[in-house]
Amino acid sequence: MKNLETILKRIDGKGYKSYKDIKGNYKFTDYTLNILRVQGDPYASPSLFSIEIDLKKYRYEKELYDREARKTAFEDYVLRKIGDSLRERNGKSSRNIKGADLSILSPGQEIMKRSAVDIKGDILTLRFYVNLPARGRTILGKEAQNLIFNEVIKMPRALKKENIKTELLKKHIEVNEKATMIREEIKKRDIIAFVAEGAVLARKSSVDDRPMSNAVKFTSPDTMKITLTLENKDQITGMGIKKGITTITGGGFHGKTTLLNAIEKGVYNHIPGDGREYVITSYDAVKIRAEDGRSIEKVNISNFIDNLPHKKDTKKFSTENSSGSTSQACNIIEALELGADTLLIDEDTSATNFMVRDRKIQELISHDKEPITPFIEKVVSMKKQRDISTIIVVGGLGDYFSVSDRVLMLDEYKVIDVTEKAKEIDMRYSESKISVSSDEFKLSQRVLDSKKTPLLFRDKKCKIRGRELDELSINRESVDIRSLEQLVEKGQVLFIGEVMKKIFTSSKRTSLKETLNEVEIHLKKDNICEYLRCDKGNLVFSRKYEVGAAINRLRKEIFL
Repeated sequence: MKNLETILKRIDGKGYKSYKDIKGNYKFTDYTLNILRVQGDPYASPSLFSIEIDLKKYRYEKELYDREARKTAFEDYVLRKIGDSLRERNGKSSRNIKGADLSILSPGQEIMKRSAVDIKGDILTLRFYVNLPARGRTILGKEAQNLIFNEVIKMPRALKKENIKTELLKKHIEVNEKATMIREEIKKRDIIAFVAEGAVLARKSSVDDRPMSNAVKFTSPDTMKITLTLENKDQITGMGIKKGITTITGGGFHGKTTLLNAIEKGVYNHIPGDGREYVITSYDAVKIRAEDGRSIEKVNISNFIDNLPHKKDTKKFSTENSSGSTSQACNIIEALELGADTLLIDEDTSATNFMVRDRKIQELISHDKEPITPFIEKVVSMKKQRDISTIIVVGGLGDYFSVSDRVLMLDEYKVIDVTEKAKEIDMRYSESKISVSSDEFKLSQRVLDSKKTPLLFRDKKCKIRGRELDELSINRESVDIRSLEQLVEKGQVLFIGEVMKKIFTSSKRTSLKETLNEVEIHLKKDNICEYLRCDKGNLVFSRKYEVGAAINRLRKEIFL
């Protein structure tokens, strides 16, 4: 502490690069301050600091963070508390100098592992960013002293137990733990999605993920209502969607896509007050859509697309510019290759010719002249042979009634089980019955070629950036990720880039599935920074499905 004060006095008025002298570890009375990276210029990315505190010394009971679900919720709560206090503080910063502001990762509605806060044993580490103060490129040492000794010191002080609203912390932990218990319970019951009674599914807007005020609360149809008894003996009632094929239909603007969006985000746990706290989906559910123009490398799409003109191979299909139907077929196969057990599909974002071929088209264009076997003809064999479930939203594809195990209709945001009626309607049109393929549904595993490691990852100064949820940038290489609809935070994009860097700088030659499974196994034991061997305060965990999807969109040859 004294050393840091001495250095700041010594470099006052010097050139900005002299700030490098403060890098190091400093012991304060009840915490340690680590200055991990110092910016070389006032206009560069801000400096990275961390604070370590001993939770035992701060008098926190071990039971608040002794399990993974509790620990993650504890970390999440701390991050939100510190973020709120910094936002209040930054509004009062002096504007006549460059810098002198503090920032920390801003979380969304989900409770997830983030590198900004982690707990190892009893030590909580808080990583945040500091714009060191200057006038022009001249160090303002006194302002830096004030910033660190008066402002930074408030952060650990805010985390002292007497300054924490214990009841809110315990609620945060309770909600996350209960959601985790529901996730475990539905897996035992072969349920792929659960929506609790009273859940609020509608969001304020497409750019504001908070719950909509005065939204219609969810009620389950009686035929699908279940009550779960959890590990802690709590009971919760809601709609359980069992394994199989579920079609969601209804008029426009009645809530079909809102329900599907809630289900697709149910792979994450949510904060208290979100409305979707107990909307829980199988961790291995993946949203699928068409994606014109994406690159594809060596994917076996022959289940859906074969007999292409000029005898082009579809068992190891590659293209730089795929069509809507080809990309959707590829997206399905890539998700299943990594272990997905549930596909989530919306007709509005699908390629029509991939989803269904009506009788008139079939009569005009013979089967041997049509290389696409539509999804509707394969969805049953996927269920029977591979135990793959599907939840699909349709507004104009009534043919899916014939292959569905259940049909739900949204009527003014109310869910109605219309399975019997849909089957009756389907029987009236028996002459246009859908032919269901019984061919074996084949899957293969692609192997990463360690000899084809993209050159961009070999650069020691490899720069990884994210443009919101649209683009991952690695040096000057751009990866289009706009279609990965289950990404929710920019920090996930940066995390994906760091994981890709780790994968492509190792010498292992394994399948993509084995590689990414290993990543997830490590991250169950290690914190993000510990596993990636980097100090960054802006990374957010992303599932293997989104990491794999980004790897698959690299416009490089990476597979054997």
